[in-house]
Amino acid sequence: MSPIFDLHKDKNLSVIVPFYKEAGRVKENIGMLEKELSQYFSNYEIIAVADNGKDETYQKILDLENVYPNLKVCEYGSNQGKGFALKYGFEKSRGAYVIFIDGDLNLHPKDIKVFLGLMDIYDIDIVIGSKRHPQSEIYYPLLRRVLSRGYQLLTRAFLDVNVKDTQVGLKLFKRQVLEDSLPRVLVKKYAFDLELLTVANRLGYKKILEAPIKLNYSNSAQDDKIFWLKDLIHISKVTWPMLVDTLAIIYRLRILKHYDKIPAKGFNHYSS
Repeated sequence: MSPIFDLHKDKNLSVIVPFYKEAGRVKENIGMLEKELSQYFSNYEIIAVADNGKDETYQKILDLENVYPNLKVCEYGSNQGKGFALKYGFEKSRGAYVIFIDGDLNLHPKDIKVFLGLMDIYDIDIVIGSKRHPQSEIYYPLLRRVLSRGYQLLTRAFLDVNVKDTQVGLKLFKRQVLEDSLPRVLVKKYAFDLELLTVANRLGYKKILEAPIKLNYSNSAQDDKIFWLKDLIHISKVTWPMLVDTLAIIYRLRILKHYDKIPAKGFNHYSS
C-alpha cells in the first residue's frame, strides 16, 4: 500500500450514496464500494439513501444491511431528488470527511482515496471531480459538451464559484463545510451541486480543487443507438428545470442575499 493511502487508514469517513431506480445494479455497486473502501480505510460508513422507499431498489439495499456491517440504509417514502437524498444522508452521518458519490457508480470509488490524498496535500476544503480537467478520461456526447460549456459560462458570469465543472457526482468535503453550508441550500434536484458550491464559497470555503476522473456515460447501455436516444430524452427533461433552479440561485445570491443569513437550526427538508 502506498504510504499516502496508509495515512488515510484511520480517517473517519462517511460515503453517502443516493440510489434511484437502480435495482438491477445496487447489489453489485454496493459490493464494489465496500470492497474498495475496506482496502484503504478502517473507520468508514456507507450511507445508502433510497430516493423512493417504495421502489424495489430500497428492498435490495435493505437485504445487504446484514452483509456489510458498515452499511446504513435510509429512505423516506417517495422520490425527492438527489439533493434531498444527500442532505438526508448527511444528517445520518458522523464522518469528519464526507464523500458524495452517485449510486450508478459511473465514477469508480477508487478515486475516493485519491481525493483524500489531494485534500491532505493541498490543505483544501473541497475536492470535486471534473470532466473538464485536462487529465480526465471521458466519453462525453457532443450535445452534453456544448450544454456543459454554456452552463459554465452562465454560472461564471453571475456566480462567484471559480470551477469549470460543478455537476460531477463525486465530491469530497470536510465535515464543517457541509455543517455550515447545507442548512442554506434550498435546491433539492437539478442544481443542488451548484448551489452547495455557491454557498460554501460564499461562506469562505474557497479552497476548491478540481480533480481528474474517468467517466463513460454509455457504460450501462447495451446499444449506442439506445444510449443516444435515452440521453436525448433525459437532456430534454432536465434542461429547463436546471435553468430555472440556476436562475433561482442567482436571484437568492444577488438580490435576496439569502446565503448571508443565519439559517434556523437543523435542516429544512421540504424547502423548495
